[in-house]
Amino acid sequence: MNEELMANATVKDIRHFIDNKPAVVSASTSIRETLRKIIDDTRSRHAYIVDGNGKLIGSIRMNNVIQYLFPTFSLLENQETFKIGSFMEYTSAQQAKDIMNPRPVYVYEDTLLSDMVSIMIQERVNEMPVINKEHQVIGEVNVLKIIAYYLKNTEEKGK
Repeated sequence: MNEELMANATVKDIRHFIDNKPAVVSASTSIRETLRKIIDDTRSRHAYIVDGNGKLIGSIRMNNVIQYLFPTFSLLENQETFKIGSFMEYTSAQQAKDIMNPRPVYVYEDTLLSDMVSIMIQERVNEMPVINKEHQVIGEVNVLKIIAYYLKNTEEKGK
């Protein structure tokens, strides 16, 4: 029953648990300012990159930050996934666009939680942005929000 409750819910059903003000920056924001935005709110470990219309165009996850802060170590430890070209890009990076992932994962409010969890498992992320139909970031959902939804709904039903 618990899995059915969770699988049939949508992101909108957990809307009141969602962080409505995730770290959002433009592509030209300096990396230092982007890092400040990330640490200003420790509920998230991402920054979402948007264009002039607020449309999601990229994300910076913790692995991007680690590769930026420790490019030599990242190259030595992850030779298969962190190539020489990436090393050069990270060592000369100045703006958010220089270290962002240009193919961020995201969900809509009508996305089923089961689909969202599938994306999280596949992409190895614990949080992702919630976007509207114009691809503008309207919030962020993470695993802790799913747990909070589960606890609230199973406590109310006496489970």
